[in-house]
Amino acid sequence: MHSAACFRMPIFKPGTVVRFGANRETVSHIIIRRSVLLVHLVGYEAPVNADVLTVEPAVFTLRRVTR
Repeated sequence: MHSAACFRMPIFKPGTVVRFGANRETVSHIIIRRSVLLVHLVGYEAPVNADVLTVEPAVFTLRRVTR
């Protein structure tokens, strides 16, 4: 039996804890502006480019997995 291909992708959604520099912050909401993913963090006025944040990636497969 072949194992399904796995992909890792960061998911930014409200409540997700991310690393911003040396600090742990919480995602408030996200926006896409001119093809750039911007993340609003709780307590920050300006959005942050998602590329400067670190988050544990979610794992996806292309096959159905029975539970």
